Amino acid sequence: MLKILFPSLMLLPLTWLSSNKKLWMNVTSYSFLINLITLTSLWQNNEGLNFSPLFFTDYLSTPLLILTTWLLPLMLIASQNHMKKETEQNKKVFVSLLISLQIFLIATFSVNEMILFYILFEATLIPTLIIIARWGNQTERLNAGLYFLFYTLIGSIPLLIALTWIQNSMGSLNITLLTINPQSMHPLWSNNILWLACMMAFLVKMP
Repeated sequence: MLKILFPSLMLLPLTWLSSNKKLWMNVTSYSFLINLITLTSLWQNNEGLNFSPLFFTDYLSTPLLILTTWLLPLMLIASQNHMKKETEQNKKVFVSLLISLQIFLIATFSVNEMILFYILFEATLIPTLIIIARWGNQTERLNAGLYFLFYTLIGSIPLLIALTWIQNSMGSLNITLLTINPQSMHPLWSNNILWLACMMAFLVKMP
């Protein structure tokens, strides 16, 4: 986990210490190196790696981590022409928001506590909203950002309620502990409602 998260954090000082001419080249090349480091996690065993009580990766989260680290250099390459007329300060703020988005996503897909997953997943809304509202192409970008924020927050409320209910009934939201004790404690209809509540936070993002 640290071999991915720590280099991603180092992107922030690299961004602000780079000159205007070398900003895109430095950050893009370094983010590609982070992606190559992330690729090494593909060779772990399928049962997963437990880094600590809070962080864990397995065959499901590892591909999501690789896709996340691919996202940053591709966004940087695609944004260079769009940001050409911006000031040096605005460029560095924009790149810093993209980096913070990657950091939040890496932590989201590596965390072992479902409530932390919820908090970090919702924290990605902050840099995304700022990017949409400040650098969106359309004139309605502010309204689009507000709709995006409120639809996502309202759609994630059932997930928060479901996590609270699981915590009260199972006594833990630790994914590892829940997989060790997979026995169902609820009737079938209750499991279906829980599944729907947990999926709502992700289905609302589809449009």
